Amino acid sequence: MAKGYRNAGLSLAVAGLTFFALLVPSLYARPRPPVSPEMQVALPRFVQVLMAAGDRYLAANLAGFRALVASTETMGAENYHIQGLVQSDAAWLNPAHEDNYYIAAAILPWFGEVEAAQYVLRLANEARPFDWQPAFYYGFNELHFYKRPLVGAEWLRIAAGHTSDDMEQIQLQQLAAQWASRGEDVELSIQMHRAMAKEARNKAFANFLEKRAVRLENLLTLAQAVDRYRERFGKKPAQVSDLAEKNILPIIPSDPFGMSYIVDSNGKPQLASPQSARTDNHVGGGR
Repeated sequence: MAKGYRNAGLSLAVAGLTFFALLVPSLYARPRPPVSPEMQVALPRFVQVLMAAGDRYLAANLAGFRALVASTETMGAENYHIQGLVQSDAAWLNPAHEDNYYIAAAILPWFGEVEAAQYVLRLANEARPFDWQPAFYYGFNELHFYKRPLVGAEWLRIAAGHTSDDMEQIQLQQLAAQWASRGEDVELSIQMHRAMAKEARNKAFANFLEKRAVRLENLLTLAQAVDRYRERFGKKPAQVSDLAEKNILPIIPSDPFGMSYIVDSNGKPQLASPQSARTDNHVGGGR
């Protein structure tokens, strides 16, 4: 009886193996979408820690390694989403993981995973107060992907506070000032320039930032005066000097850098180009 059962089991095994051998060629012949095997699934965080024998830093290293070796040229949107989850997990497990934030900044935002990149960079910024780069990358993403120059400039201020090198601080603050000047909220831009001037260790650069704040104040004053001119006369002024001649402003403010102000074709006060400053008779601190 036992021998009969063994023969039946062997027959079933042989039949199963034969069926499998016949099925495999047809399975391999079926088209399969190209995917990156490294980024097909994101494991729960507690599972990652368990797999690393309870060592969260080892788990972070393993997650970072997955992101590092991922074949990005074959990845689609779903794979990049998984990579964003994997790198977010790595940042949660070890916020100070340097390779993880580098990879997140270099890859994720450019493939639609901006929020994941920002999460990684925020944690890295908090965990690495000696490192200005996480805040810099975070600020760049705010400017480039979200079109929020003032938020980006604020993060550059944070980056400047994370460096002990005077020249690096000046460069970051100068870039922050340029970004802040592009913001639509001019009053907030002025406040940001003055805050950076107070923080600057270099006195000459602090003076430069204060002058930038004055320039923005002048442009804001002129813009408000142009609006009042329109309300009174139903048209824009032909030139900046009209604002004083029509008693809209008592005087035309002088640019702290010695440039001139003009009113462009849309009625918006602007700095004059060097050629305009030489050829036009506009008032406002000419050279």
